[in-house]
Amino acid sequence: MIPIPRTRRAAVAAGLALSLVLALAAAGARAGDSRAGAGGDTAAASPGERLESMTGPILLETAQAEFRKAASVTMTGFALKDGRRAVFTVSADREGHCTVSSTEEGQGPSLVLRVLDETFVRMDPQACAREWGAATASKFDGRWIRLPPDRALDDIGAFCDLTTVPVVGAPDPAGQALSGGGLSVGGTRTMSFLVTSPDDPPFLGYVATQGPPRPVRVETQAYDFQVDFGDYDKPVAVTAPPADQVVDLAALTENTP
Repeated sequence: MIPIPRTRRAAVAAGLALSLVLALAAAGARAGDSRAGAGGDTAAASPGERLESMTGPILLETAQAEFRKAASVTMTGFALKDGRRAVFTVSADREGHCTVSSTEEGQGPSLVLRVLDETFVRMDPQACAREWGAATASKFDGRWIRLPPDRALDDIGAFCDLTTVPVVGAPDPAGQALSGGGLSVGGTRTMSFLVTSPDDPPFLGYVATQGPPRPVRVETQAYDFQVDFGDYDKPVAVTAPPADQVVDLAALTENTP
């Protein structure tokens, strides 16, 4: 997992997919839902309404609202990155704790730890060399890299911030959100939805019908991308690496050609 990738394709795919679940509150009006308010209010579910009877925009808005209530979540999945499949697991809470493990084909795992306002990255040497060059990678030597506070995580690491789980702009005004049928995903009963747009590939998603109607999965075959949501509200335990195993990014790149 490369925090600041050269190729944005996987980041765009992941961000679009998650934004469709978590940032489509305005999609109700754009999708022409008949229950949206005449004054531009977003669509809302009727009290006690079953997911099976909801339109696509209302189903998405309901999932979004429930996601915002969750104290934490674990996201597991895969995506294409630089032409290679990367598998990842991200556990994050709303207090600023996060762990990330990501492995690309042909490399070892890269890790991210976020402890409140500090972020530490331990990259596979090949990924480090590709990101910052061989000279910098030679200094890496398996240590944790502390990112400066103003260095935001892109790509999979951006999932650490649940308040801004990657949002790649607003959905296309010409797009549509459509509800689908029921399906069991990982043993959880769900209602499916489909989001289409003239400019982007279609995305499929699933919302739990058992318990809170939270996102369970989002996927698109166009980018070979899938993310599953689970372990909602479970504590995310993170401990900062020992100081003697940490190097600041500025020191790592200092005097490197």
